[in-house]
Amino acid sequence: MTRHQGVLMKSPTDADVIVIGAGPSGSYAAKLLNDQGVKVKFVEAKDRVGGRTWSSKTDAPGGAIDYGGQWIGETHVLLPELGAELGLETVSSVKPGNDLFVFNGDVVVGEEDQPPSGAGWAEELAKSFKLLDDAGARLGWAAPWASEHVAELDGMTVAQWLDQNVHSTEARLIHEVMVNILNGANTTEVSMAYWAYFVHQGEGIESLIGTRSGAQVAWFVGGMGQVTELIAERLGDDVHLNWPVTRIEQGRSGVAVYSGDRRLTAKYAILATPPSAGSRVVFDPPLPAKRAQLQVRAPMGRLSKYQVRYDEPFWQERGHSGAVFECGDLAFWVFDGSKPSDSLATIVGFIGGRHLDVWHSYSPEEREKRFIEILVNNFGEKARDVRWVHETDWTLQPWTGGAPVTFMPTGLLSSAGSALREPAGRIHFAGTEAAPMWSGYIEGALRAGKIAATDVLGRLA
Repeated sequence: MTRHQGVLMKSPTDADVIVIGAGPSGSYAAKLLNDQGVKVKFVEAKDRVGGRTWSSKTDAPGGAIDYGGQWIGETHVLLPELGAELGLETVSSVKPGNDLFVFNGDVVVGEEDQPPSGAGWAEELAKSFKLLDDAGARLGWAAPWASEHVAELDGMTVAQWLDQNVHSTEARLIHEVMVNILNGANTTEVSMAYWAYFVHQGEGIESLIGTRSGAQVAWFVGGMGQVTELIAERLGDDVHLNWPVTRIEQGRSGVAVYSGDRRLTAKYAILATPPSAGSRVVFDPPLPAKRAQLQVRAPMGRLSKYQVRYDEPFWQERGHSGAVFECGDLAFWVFDGSKPSDSLATIVGFIGGRHLDVWHSYSPEEREKRFIEILVNNFGEKARDVRWVHETDWTLQPWTGGAPVTFMPTGLLSSAGSALREPAGRIHFAGTEAAPMWSGYIEGALRAGKIAATDVLGRLA
């Protein structure tokens, strides 16, 4: 008798279900199971809950700060519902004024959520957006790996697709900013099939980059991290922090989950982490080949979040919304992150992929200086009057190792993409990457957590 057949179960088990990973997805799955009277053990490698969400009410002057994900989208359903249930206040993140498009330092003013209509590249950008949305629609969101179109698109990188379809320098730079920030990887690294699917399951490219509709329209007062913190409070002693999973065994009647010499047993497990985190775990018996390949071949993106606080949102005096597409060797996506409850105004900037690789070549002092100079170029000299500055480099965060989402190189979505959502015996998979819609967003994390919890509930019945 092998180990995983014979020594797993002690009677009774520690729980009905062990949830691994205390980000929004695992937290929501644990909450839903607990609400149904299921005995849950909830383990997390870090010393905090939250995963890629992370907030503090005391670290920064002027109001709570979000170091990680913070936005609620216009068509998101579970996240606003959960926030209301937990007693959180929702406020609009929409800001008045015009957006800026900056190409190697040259500033062009766009009207609200649109590029300037008179720009020669605006028409090509619109056409390329439609081509991108059409490619995603052909793949669909339910099972893009099964589409008759997936092989062609999965055989090329986004860069190769752009070579064929986008010829203006400005439109190309905007596409590169979107991929490097939304996937955290360069266009030469990401499969075109994966990028097109990612865009489609986020309701289209204009939805993903919208600041007045789409994916970025609201926040929770006090920060997004409160969602997982409040759930953890409800679960109490069943939450185990500093508990990195090193081994998962499966038998005929249950699972055993180890952290070194520590051990918990249950009937089922939900692994609610990015796929790459699973590559650190020994599975006995081994996972199916597709899932094993997915975990070693689909890395986390590379993303850093820069935040600067000022006495007031002075950019509004010039008719600017604070939203900027900063395109070039150092490319940022910039937003006004000021909440009505804050006593200081906030500018938030994201840099990712190959642009973050360049950013890493500078010292922290040089990075701060360069980012402030970018803001001065965009908004004027008042941008030098800084009250507080902070950078959160997600590539350095323990156990997460990147953000905002997993990306896939060529050939992987078509060959192993189905393993994102398929259970492996008594192990179910959650995490935002497993969501059929809004993967990469907190809403997607909740949807994946709900699916996993619902499936496990059905098996427990």
